[in-house]
Amino acid sequence: MKGASLDKDRLVAALGRLGIRPRCEVMAHASLSALGFVEGGAGTVVAALREATGGAGAVIMPSFRGAIRSEDYALRECRSVCAQDLCPSREPGTTGIIGETLRAEADALRSCNPTHSWVGVGAAARFLLEGHRHSLTPCGTDSPFFRLMERDGAILMLGLGVRWLTNIHAAEDAFNLPYLSAFDPERRHATYTTSGRRLQYVYPDLLQEIFTAAGLLRSASTGAGRSHALSARELGSFLCVVTEDDPWCWVLRPRGSAYTPFEDACRKAAGMVRAWESKREPDAWRRLLERSREVRRPVYFEPAPHPATGCPAYRGVIRGYPRCAANDVPPWERFEDHPGEPGVATCGQCNWPAENSGTGQSPT
Repeated sequence: MKGASLDKDRLVAALGRLGIRPRCEVMAHASLSALGFVEGGAGTVVAALREATGGAGAVIMPSFRGAIRSEDYALRECRSVCAQDLCPSREPGTTGIIGETLRAEADALRSCNPTHSWVGVGAAARFLLEGHRHSLTPCGTDSPFFRLMERDGAILMLGLGVRWLTNIHAAEDAFNLPYLSAFDPERRHATYTTSGRRLQYVYPDLLQEIFTAAGLLRSASTGAGRSHALSARELGSFLCVVTEDDPWCWVLRPRGSAYTPFEDACRKAAGMVRAWESKREPDAWRRLLERSREVRRPVYFEPAPHPATGCPAYRGVIRGYPRCAANDVPPWERFEDHPGEPGVATCGQCNWPAENSGTGQSPT
């Protein structure tokens, strides 16, 4: 029943209801606290994931460092492309006790990325992880996101909603959207939101509704929480179709003379569902995979020397910088230090479509 304590057998059964079975290759995001009481804690969850997928499958989980500049920003001994296929670092990540417990397994492997490495176990883990060192960004060419699609794997949100689904960044990367801003190429890290706030994080419940309406989720109760599973290929096809239909669908922006982010989010949510219903292509993930192999042309955003003070998103000067409500905080500020505050204005490089701002640039 909902809210009951979980042991390994109950977890394996719940994973089976989500379609996670032997030989599955799974990219998992998980929250131990969201599951309620789990006998044996994170170790039990890892054991259940391993049993559910079997030795011939794989489980990979994030072991990310801080996603914004800080002391925890990157693995200390990792700065650029490594000569090794996999990372030998045993430094901890900052993305949860379940992933860290998986990282500590004796046979665990780790992908090569200074800020967004993945750890994994199982026969297929090496293939999923070893290409990451070739990616110029956390979610780029040959990253686990695209290799999971190649293998027809699954994505598991254990106790979590789709707000935490980092696969959306992979589609943004593949389409080389104008807000792909590589501010630290040495560490192969890109911020996807310096110019633009993302629907995914501002209105996560709306994103959940989009994915539900699109029929992407297989859901089940797991202890005190609710979990979801998605096909990596079906998700990839959805992301490809809706991003082709509207390259701006993932970010909230001024429209004409107004900045009304919730209205913009609702408009884009309806547009995504409509695009998927009318253009559903089961094999569109292949097109996304091909696009991921194209050369990236990230934009290096800089604070606007002459901000557009008449823009509806302009919010004046804060802490020495002109601010824009439509932008996220810049790389030198931490999200947790300034929650909900406007980002730095980047008007001279504004990425809103030209028909709305008069200064935009079209995605290529």
